[in-house]
Amino acid sequence: MEIIKLKLSATMCYLIPIKNKYLLVDTGYEKDKALFYKSLSNLNISINDIAYVLLTHHHDDHAGLLNEIKTCNKSCRIIMHEKCVALLEKGKNNMSSGGGYINRRVNMMIKIFKKMNKEWDFTFPAYKIDSNDIIISDQTTLREIGIDIPGKIIYTPGHTVDSISLLLDNGICFVGDAAANMLGFMGTKYCVIFIADLKQYYQSWEKLINQNVKMIYPAHGEIFGIEKLKKNIYKNKKDNMVKAD
Repeated sequence: MEIIKLKLSATMCYLIPIKNKYLLVDTGYEKDKALFYKSLSNLNISINDIAYVLLTHHHDDHAGLLNEIKTCNKSCRIIMHEKCVALLEKGKNNMSSGGGYINRRVNMMIKIFKKMNKEWDFTFPAYKIDSNDIIISDQTTLREIGIDIPGKIIYTPGHTVDSISLLLDNGICFVGDAAANMLGFMGTKYCVIFIADLKQYYQSWEKLINQNVKMIYPAHGEIFGIEKLKKNIYKNKKDNMVKAD
């Protein structure tokens, strides 16, 4: 099985072959529309070749093109956790669950970035599910939801309350923001920059480790081995986090 990387402006999405179609993991920002279509064209893939979108969580850099994909390909089925449904309808990153940026250095970087990019407001086109979409509430295999790939969807909250990961039987795991490989020089230690619940986040790492994951395919940064999570688990501390503005 050849996994195809789809590098957008800030988000790494992935295309997983399903017979003559694809499952897309995440969609990127709304502003990524032109880049998204150009990337598909370069791969000789049509929007109608995407049979499923697995949404790892509701944030703007993951759900930005859901409406675009659904408008152009009405048969495409969106897979999400049940806690994602209401959050998508609001069209804005949920910041009400607490948490914050992983440390002071990251918080300062975000402040500078926001000053330089005043249009960045954490919003995305609100999405309302239809009867064709697939809503999960617990761990489920892909075959249980009609997808003929050996693998399962795991609930991995912490970054957000609605975060899920896709684990294939070969040990490849698409985690969204349940782990990341970015800004290591700023002390992120394989955590994403914003975490709603750090304890829950690391509990999700434990879950991934215990599920025999081999390789992590993150939404931010390059692919890495599960050993990185084993080595860095619990290294970031809640006391070092900075509440998001």
